[in-house]
Parts: sequence; C-alpha cells; structure tokens
Amino acid sequence: MKRSIVIILHILTVLLFTAGLGILHGYSTDEYGITWINNTKFEDSTQFSGMVADDIHNLKRLAVLKGAFEDGNAFSDENTIVSASTSNGSMGYTTADIIALAGRFGYSLDPVTHSISASRAGNDASNYEIRVTFKEYDPHYFENIEPGPSQGVMTVKDLSLEVLRSLAEYYILMDQYGQELSNFQYYISFEDTSGEELVLSNTSRPPSELQRLGRHITVHNDYSIDTDIVPQPDGITSLDNGLEFLDTDEEDLMYIGIDTAYIYQDRYKAASDRFAGSIGDVRRWLMILAVSGVLSVITLIPVVRGTGRPGLDDAELPMDRIPLEALVLLLAFLSIILYYLFKLTLYRSVEMLTSRRDWPFWRLLARCLIVYTMCVVILASVWRRSSNGGIFHNSLLNGITKALTDEEKGTAAWNAFKGFAACILLNLAGCFGILWFWMHRLEAVNYYIAFWLLIILLAAADIYIYVILYRKTGQRASLRRAVKMISEGETGYTVPESDYTGNELELAKSLNSISDGLNRAINEQVKAERLKADLITNVSHDIRTPLTSIINYVDLIRREHIENEKIREYVDVLDKKSARLKNLTEDLLEASKASSGNVRLEMARLDMIALASQAGGEFEDKFAARRLELELNTPETHAYVLADGRHLWRVFENLYNNAAKYALEGTRVYADVYSKDDNYVFTIKNVSAAKLNISPDELTERFVRGDTSRSTEGSGLGLSIAKSLTKLMGGELLIEIDGDLYKASVILPKHEEPVETKVTTGTLEIE
Repeated sequence: MKRSIVIILHILTVLLFTAGLGILHGYSTDEYGITWINNTKFEDSTQFSGMVADDIHNLKRLAVLKGAFEDGNAFSDENTIVSASTSNGSMGYTTADIIALAGRFGYSLDPVTHSISASRAGNDASNYEIRVTFKEYDPHYFENIEPGPSQGVMTVKDLSLEVLRSLAEYYILMDQYGQELSNFQYYISFEDTSGEELVLSNTSRPPSELQRLGRHITVHNDYSIDTDIVPQPDGITSLDNGLEFLDTDEEDLMYIGIDTAYIYQDRYKAASDRFAGSIGDVRRWLMILAVSGVLSVITLIPVVRGTGRPGLDDAELPMDRIPLEALVLLLAFLSIILYYLFKLTLYRSVEMLTSRRDWPFWRLLARCLIVYTMCVVILASVWRRSSNGGIFHNSLLNGITKALTDEEKGTAAWNAFKGFAACILLNLAGCFGILWFWMHRLEAVNYYIAFWLLIILLAAADIYIYVILYRKTGQRASLRRAVKMISEGETGYTVPESDYTGNELELAKSLNSISDGLNRAINEQVKAERLKADLITNVSHDIRTPLTSIINYVDLIRREHIENEKIREYVDVLDKKSARLKNLTEDLLEASKASSGNVRLEMARLDMIALASQAGGEFEDKFAARRLELELNTPETHAYVLADGRHLWRVFENLYNNAAKYALEGTRVYADVYSKDDNYVFTIKNVSAAKLNISPDELTERFVRGDTSRSTEGSGLGLSIAKSLTKLMGGELLIEIDGDLYKASVILPKHEEPVETKVTTGTLEIE
C-alpha cells in the first residue's frame, strides 16, 4: 500500500472521529449525550427532570399572574395592578386603565396570537413620569433594582408596554397549562400577598390519584417532598414571586403527576419520541467514533514510520535538517497562524450553523486538530531522524553539548559565550543605569549629566564592538576567498599577514605555509614526471638501436639455408620476440609522449563512419581466425568530427585489436556509430572469453590487461594510449563492464563545417 493512500485514509478517519465528537457534543448539550447513555428510559433522564422543573417555574409565574389579573378564578380588568406616586398624589391603575393608556400610545394586544402590535395612529398621549410603588404582576420589583432617588421612576408608556407583555404572558401560560388533555397534570395551593387562596389545577382527578401516574411529585404540608423523579427537579419548595404555600394541616400543598404512557400529544410525548430515536443515534455514533479512533491509531503508525520501504520512507527531508527544537517552535508558530486563519474564514460558517453555547467547543476542537497535525509532522520527523543518526543528532541541545564537551570546539564556544554574555551584560547594565538616572534627574543636576554621559559611553562601547566584529568578519571573508583561490589551483596565492590580527593572523600564517608547501610539492611532482618521461624516451631510443640490429641480423640468418630444424625454430622464436619487443618499445614511447602532451596533432575534418568501416575491414582476417562475426551499424549520413586521422586510426585499431584478441570465440562483435546530443559516438561491444575481474578505470591504466592470467602478446598500454590520444583530440574514451560484456565508446564533438588542415601541439594534464 502506498504511503499516500495511508495518509489519505488517516485524514479521513481523523475527520470522521472529529465529526463524531461534534455530533455527540451536540447531543450532550441537548441532554442526549453519552453522560446518560445508560438511562434507557426518558423518565430517568435529566431532560425529563428539567422539563418538570421548567413547568413548576412556569406554574409559579402563572400563579402570580392569576393573582394579578383574575378575581374569583376569572379574568377581571378592574383589579388594581399598579400603585404609583404622581404629582397629584398616590394613584392606582387597573388593568383597564393600563390597556386604555397603551391604546393612546398605539399599542394593542392581539387576542389570538397574544402578540403586541403598534399603530401609528396613537402617540397622542402625554408620556409623563411616575414613581411606581408596587406591581401586582411583579411583587419583587423593588428587590431587584438599586435604591436611590430614581428608584421606581418610569414613563407611563413604558409601564403600559410592560403590563401588556405580562398580560400576554398570562394568556400564553393559561393556554399551555389550563387545558386538561395533557400528560402533565397538577394541583397546587398558594396564597398571594393579600392572603387570598390560589388554586392551580388542570385536572378533575382527586389530587391523591396523581401519585399513581408514571412519575409524581408531592409536597406535604410539613414541606417534605415525596417524588420518584431522579434527579429531583429544581425549585420545588423555593417559592418566590410573593407566593407562599397554604399553611394547613388538612391537605398537601402540591400534587404533580406525569402520565408516562403519554396518551396525549404534548411536549412530553414529543420529547419522549426524540429521546428514543436519539438513543439509537448516540449508540451508532459511539460505534463510529470507536471504529474511526482505532483506524486512526492503526493508520497513524505507517504515516509516522512509513510503509516499510528501506531507503525511501527513512530518507531525510529538508525539514529534518532543521534543529528539532527550532522545528517544534516553527510548527507551534504555524499552528497559531492556522488557528487565526480558521477564525477569520471557516469559523464564521460555524457560528452561523451552531448555537452560541457550542462556539467554545468548536474553537477547542479546531485547536486540537491543528495541534494534532503538527504533532504528527513532528513524530514523523523524529522517526526519520532516529533512522539517520539518532533523534537528537541534529538538535540545538546536541550541538551545545558537543560544543561544550569537545576540547577545541568547547573552548571556542566558551570564548564566544563569554564575549556574547559580556556584551549583553554591558548593555543591560547601561540601560538600567540610564533609566535610573532618568527617573532621578529632577533630584540633582548631576544625575541629568550622568544620564547623558552614560548614553554616550554605552553608544561608544557598542560602536567599538561593532567595529571589532566588522573587522573580524572582513578578515574571515578574505581568508575564505584565499582558500577558494588555492582550491581552484592557484597554489602560489598568499595573503598579506599584516592585514590580520588575533586568531585570524594565525590562520593567515598557516594558509601561507600550506600554499608554499603545495607549490613545492606540485613543482617536485612536475619535475619527477618530466624526468620519468625523459627517462622512458631516452631508454626507448637507446633500446631501439640495438633492437634494430638484432632484427636485421635475425632477418639475415633467416635468409641463409639452414638445414638444422632446431636452429630454424630458434630463429623463428627470436623473430617473434624481437618483433614483440619492438612493438612494446614503440608503445612505451608513444604512451610517454601522449601522457606528457608532446604529440604533434594534424587536426582535420574526418568521417568517423568511413574510418570505423576501414578499420573493421583491416581486422576481417583476425576475426575470421577466431570465428568472430563483426556487426557494424552506422547511419546513412556522414559523421564528421575534427580529429587527427593517424591518431584516431590508432584508437580504432586498438579497440578492434582488443576485440579480436579477447572476445569469446564463435560470438558476434558489435560496432556502432551514432549521434548523441552534440557528439558522434563510436562503440564496440563483445563478450569476453575470460572473466573480467577488473574495474573499467583500471583497464585504462598503463601495463594493465583485462585478465592477468592471459598469455597474449599485448603490452597493456593500448587502452591507456587510446584514452590519452582521444583526450588530446578533445574527446573522451569510456569503458563499461557488465558481467562478461565489454563495451568501449569513443566520443568526439560534431564538426559539420569543412575546415583547413591545421597543425597543433596537444596538451594533456599530467595525472
């Protein structure tokens, strides 16, 4: 499996895991989460208890509103609901007064929707201020506002709107809790602030029968609570809004029953149905969450370690060359940038799709995803580092440790630290002194003078440090330039020692010594090469004189009619050996000339195809003697090169001769001429008769043959001479060995335009 597929699979599983967390979080905020997954019944959930607590709270509010707007359990607009102090004295406002006053301002209450509507036809009433002293619909009004001169002061327009809203709330609660066909049934006894008894009930059943429904709450006259709802709803006995339970010994104070058969279609029935469906959804998403989590962990291992391909998965990346501590800081900074980019882009969409209470969760989830991604990147880098020298081999901690423990580097590091610390301490002390003198400058004139004097001294010290660092940097740049010049071949290059100081002066002296030593060594090597070439040339010339005499006398002896068979055999041996010695001497002399560059070249425009064909024809007899078949493949066009004809012929002759000597009998020898880029290439390939137990570079050295056990008459100089001659003509000779397959290639630049013959002297760098 390719690593890219594993990475994509890991990303998908992590995203699925994240989606599962988001969905379960949504269920949890709606009380469908995993915190109550074991509560298989809706009646055992906190949602059920919360709904009952909300109903109790609404019933308390309904009791207050009934006391304000009803008289004898029936709505009455003659009840005084607001008492106020005005400029004309104390005044009471009935419900009818407030409704009429609101109408003057253009406000009315819709009897169907219980919503407040405004008409532009109003606004003709005077909007004066009054001080409200009591509100029947809000008995705790003065407990919730700050005391003071403006306590209770409001305009009649605001008062009328407030009363209309309370009246609308009364109608809405009456519609919700006044109907009997509900799974939530209750009987509650209150008394209001005036001592009037209030009874709230939506059922005709006796109160005691409510305890026999599915879930119930009973508050006894001693304020003890009997309920089977767990957890117990909030606010059962904490009565507020000016209400008190009836103090009686004859009956209990509150009876609430919830029919868990849910025979009526109300909000309890709808919530129960949603609960049953959500339980299944939560369990399915828990399974998805578990599976995606396991897959994320399984795929994380190949993401970090790779897919097990040695040399590919463990190969260092550019980020692995960054110190580990710096990489962690860099990725931490990158994660902050990514998070703020998320807040500027995708987070706006999250705000529109989710409720405000979920925003902190999604912010946290985004941070976790970004941090997780960065941790995976760091873990993968740590794994690659462990496979390439250790986790901390490229870290700041390891570098500091090595610098301090190494004898030479430790000293340099300590010296650098001392200089750096001294500079920092000097600047900190100077800045502290400057601030201190500035804060105390008004106490004495001397402090003000010291303030400016310290600024001047600190600036002068920093300028001096900068000048020193500038000089050291320039000296090091000059030394680097000198090293580069020497490495490029200018061995006589020296630096003026008077321009350097300190450690740089020691480096300059050492560099000059190295330059002098290299120059002397090269001169001695050149001298030795020249002496060797002269020796070979002189010895070759000295050998050729007696060798010529030997060859001539052997030829004269062969012309005599020698009857003794043994003597004729001896003469044949002398003839062959003297001829071989002559070839060896000539090869040795030519190799010496080629290596020293003392070769006269007559460069001309030649056709490599014609030369290769002619050379191949010269060796037909030798190939036939060893049952070798020559296959020459050339293009139909010409292959013009600029070369010396005699020396290029010698190169081709040597390559064909090697094939004739060392190719396996009964095989084919392939020769090709073709174009490659801006060059023409001649190649010759054959299968070696003996094992090629030598490298291609060694084959082109002097006195080396392909098989040291061979008894052929070669001198071992042929390929070396061919390589030197090819290089002198501006080309290249390449040798390749693949098992027993031998391949030689002569590469020469193309030369399409005809030129006049010219005579040059080749030069060759001495190796």
